[in-house]
Amino acid sequence: MKGPLRRLTGIDPCRLDLAEMFDELPMGLAVIDGQEIVLFLNRSLELLTGYRCDEAAGLPARHVLHLGLPLRDTPQGSEMVTDLIDRYRRKLPVRVKSLRVSGAEGGDTRRLLVVEDLSALKEIEERTRNVLAGGEILSRSASMEGIKRLVQAVAETSVPTLVTGETGTGKDLVALAIHRASPRSRGPFITATCGPLPEHILESELFGQAGKTELQGKFQLAHTGTLYIAEVGDLPLTQQARLVRFLDEGVIHPAGSTSGQKVDVRLIISTNRDPEELLRAKALREDLYHRLGVARIHLPPLRERGEDMDFLLAHFLDLFASRLKKVVRGFSPEARRILAAYPFPGNVRELKNIVEFSVMIASAESIGSDELPSHVLSSNRAERRDHHKQRGDISHPHKSGRGHTAGKGGK
Repeated sequence: MKGPLRRLTGIDPCRLDLAEMFDELPMGLAVIDGQEIVLFLNRSLELLTGYRCDEAAGLPARHVLHLGLPLRDTPQGSEMVTDLIDRYRRKLPVRVKSLRVSGAEGGDTRRLLVVEDLSALKEIEERTRNVLAGGEILSRSASMEGIKRLVQAVAETSVPTLVTGETGTGKDLVALAIHRASPRSRGPFITATCGPLPEHILESELFGQAGKTELQGKFQLAHTGTLYIAEVGDLPLTQQARLVRFLDEGVIHPAGSTSGQKVDVRLIISTNRDPEELLRAKALREDLYHRLGVARIHLPPLRERGEDMDFLLAHFLDLFASRLKKVVRGFSPEARRILAAYPFPGNVRELKNIVEFSVMIASAESIGSDELPSHVLSSNRAERRDHHKQRGDISHPHKSGRGHTAGKGGK
């Protein structure tokens, strides 16, 4: 093949002057002649297309570079983003730039095609989009926007991560968002909740069981992905010691096994309690506490996300009105006043449940105060009683004292 091509083009297609340098470049390079015949592919483009240089040389470029647009539609110096179909029928996103170069000994003009593989960039963009997809982190507040940026930064690493926050603030969603935005997003996302289980059962659940009744634990199931352990404060200290050993060695020891098992798992752990409080109460091992201190994300309670309240109410109202096929457009002024004063101890999860209930029983386009859950109304009545009592005490701070003095004076 090379002999006829050398006579045809005047050069050995796989021995261009700059071939060795071209082979060291990370982007794909191809040289084609005026008839769009392939003269040269560098090593990067060989890997991208699946064709070797000596196979491709002499073939029409369209048979090697299966692009979404014809090469003639790529003007000099311009770029186009399209797809390339490789030898194995895989579709790869690429950016192609066409440059004209002079042929050997004043021959015909040739073109240098620069082909950049965009697969990694597209994957990062997709992961970034997915960081809020599915289980969304819904917010407009500055504090939560900062959390989103932190999630994306942490996701690019595999360091163990501690997520803290009150019940209902979205710890589970943040853990899932980290996984979806990470290079492990194609691997499994496995959740383990540290419930009131006997310790030997919990050990098997997490680390697996060897022997006749072999059982894959959460760590084995999460291999190449992410394991999310919720409420670490409920995990026995002996099992916390096993987590420390895994973080140090990347090895787990299934129950009943005499040897360790290597697993590739990114660990995310959460708690709804203050980790320092857990440490003082000896519910959290100090060595585990320090190993989780590299990446720590704290979610603020809803009461500290004031600007998110209206946004979340509107979002969940639209969501449940659509899901329940009802025409509900808002809340009455009194209902909004009650909701604005409510402390939401269950945070976003509770707000979501309240809106779902209210939409479900709503009898008009506007949700009235009597269509809020009873515990919200009870809290409002209690708050009003406390308010009136406090005002009464402030209005007459010496009332009982004056009466007592007058009584003494009348004696």
